[in-house]
Amino acid sequence: MRVAVFDLGSNTTKLLVVEVDGSSVPRVLAEESRACRLTAGGGEEFRFSEKSIGRTLGVLGELMEIAKGHDVQRTKAVATEAFRRSDNSQDLISLAKESLGLDISVLSGSEEAGAIAAGLLSDPSISELDDFHAIDLGGGSMEVIAVKDRKVTFLQSFPLGAAVISNRFCPDSGSPWSEEACSEAQSHVKSFLSASDASVLSSSFSTLVGAGGTLVFLRKILDNETGREGREKGVIEHSDSTDLFERISNMTLRQRQENFPALPPARADIFPGGLLVLNEVMNYFNRTEIIHSYHNLRHGIAMELAKED
Repeated sequence: MRVAVFDLGSNTTKLLVVEVDGSSVPRVLAEESRACRLTAGGGEEFRFSEKSIGRTLGVLGELMEIAKGHDVQRTKAVATEAFRRSDNSQDLISLAKESLGLDISVLSGSEEAGAIAAGLLSDPSISELDDFHAIDLGGGSMEVIAVKDRKVTFLQSFPLGAAVISNRFCPDSGSPWSEEACSEAQSHVKSFLSASDASVLSSSFSTLVGAGGTLVFLRKILDNETGREGREKGVIEHSDSTDLFERISNMTLRQRQENFPALPPARADIFPGGLLVLNEVMNYFNRTEIIHSYHNLRHGIAMELAKED
């Protein structure tokens, strides 16, 4: 069965088209990502601008045409943290239904984390891992998951996405991060992790797995710098991530774009914020490395969609 999943995130809108034939590994037919940047401002609440709504509807129309070209049998569109926080997300949902005939389901934090866990567990590159912690670091939120004997035992969503942290602590996206901003952001992330279920998060799993845009582009940058594509088993060293944060957070936006061509313009302004969160998570779990997985929320939704009667 061929299914298409549209994922409306805080920073990007994505499409995944897969074929599921009864095995636990979906076969990817198409993957697309478009910058939409729904998240703006550093406050606790915000509204989608007319410009961002129009941009997102245009992107959804383009992605729907791509999905149709693959003769998909089932389609699902899901939205995450930006829609949970915005006080006018229903405007965009209604317009998508009226103009595109597309129903958008807003996932709760736990539903999002559960779908991410299902996606990660479909990744053959980590099929030998029975026990691990995992994170998915997006633009609006970060999901934290614990897996024991290949079963999810804990999941929680935190408002610690790369765009949210960047907008709050370094709202002038063209400027470097100040020492004060870094310190305040680090304390903010630590406070959320410390307030969670510490007994679960501090369990002695030896492996940390990660997904999301920050890790995708961190891996690309490190591969470019070392000349080694597809880092062995997707392993990223904590020391490499902290070193990159120290360098890139001291750059202006223009310098980041000039020095790191693998970093898209729509990612360069929030990338330091994502790295900061990632590094604090690795500190919290006392991990020296993280295994990057390309399987994510969309893979989990696709697997669920293919199983529906």
